[in-house]
Amino acid sequence: MSIALIVGADDEEAARVAGAVGYRIVALSAESVAAETASLLRGLDPASLPETIVFTSLVPIPRSLAMAAEVHAVRPDIDMVLISAVEKQIMLDAMRVGIRDVGPSLDDPAVLAGIRDRLDARADTTRQQTLKAVPQAPVDFSSRTMTVLSPKGGVGKTSISSNLAVALAQQSPMEVVLVDLDLQFGDLTTVLDLKPTHTLQDAFGLTSRDNLLLKTYLTVHSAGFYVLCGAESPAANDKVTGEQVVQLIRQLQDQFRYVILDTAAGLDETTLAALECSDDAVIVTTMDVACLRSVQKEMELLGTLGLLPASRHVVVNFADKSSGLRIKDVEAVIGAPVDVVLPRSKELPLASNRGVPLMVTAKSGPFVKSVKSLAKRIFDRARAAEQKRGHRRLDVA
Repeated sequence: MSIALIVGADDEEAARVAGAVGYRIVALSAESVAAETASLLRGLDPASLPETIVFTSLVPIPRSLAMAAEVHAVRPDIDMVLISAVEKQIMLDAMRVGIRDVGPSLDDPAVLAGIRDRLDARADTTRQQTLKAVPQAPVDFSSRTMTVLSPKGGVGKTSISSNLAVALAQQSPMEVVLVDLDLQFGDLTTVLDLKPTHTLQDAFGLTSRDNLLLKTYLTVHSAGFYVLCGAESPAANDKVTGEQVVQLIRQLQDQFRYVILDTAAGLDETTLAALECSDDAVIVTTMDVACLRSVQKEMELLGTLGLLPASRHVVVNFADKSSGLRIKDVEAVIGAPVDVVLPRSKELPLASNRGVPLMVTAKSGPFVKSVKSLAKRIFDRARAAEQKRGHRRLDVA
């Protein structure tokens, strides 16, 4: 069935247009394509691309034209419509990048009729013939995935994950996705004060590897990264398998430079599947002996299973001299060097309660400095890996 993508709309508007034209309509928010590095085509399967793309007035015209040019360069068969003031210069600029129509409003009857007529004309047989005639265009892109884990709960994994997402997004805006893989009691939605329209439950409900639809399930955070939020019900994903987790991560790797996986305490099937796909392990501990011994056992087990990434970062959270332990004592217990020390911070709980990562509100301080250090370690290793193997080539049709 023919599909239209509306860039710069929400689900409610998509439903309204779908009712008017009688076809499936998918919405992508304006925030999700605001960054210049945002791509409509990255990681999308040719069979799942829409027949028609509409750029609404919520997207700045230069961004719409840039995205249209990207689409037209590799898929000139896709019809594109721009919602804008119908002015001569705008129409000329639009035609130069492959946009075939400019309309004043998405509610305009003529615009809706045009969308319907375009979708009517796209019979499946014609579409398949066109796909065969369009060459695939290689795109340079490399993704790096990191799993934040710990055998114990309450050690600050979610705070580290969310602040790390902010730090990486400061270097690579809209190239970072943070996933709540604590399938039962994930709280990224609360910590980041988000009101998602879609959650992991929707993502796992996909019956095929539809990267376009998956992208519409992501929530944009104001700090410049995406979040795939956990489901509201602890039982929503109780039948999710490790294979589904792996497929989800692979889909996100096709589209984002950095994929951050915030996991539940312990080593459940979901965390093991996440590690299977990861380039980095961010192992979180606190300065108490019980947690340290559990971390040592966890690292030993993962090493035996062959699931501990070669690139690992041991993070000591809530570091406090009053614990009676020193960093060298921590290293002696876990049998590995400590890479990052996050000091206990009075501001961190307050920031979490407000739903604003400390990295957003604080420009300096020991905690911020340490998170930036962790982000730099990951950034440097990502660049080193790219230089060693060259950019991974992904085909985009």
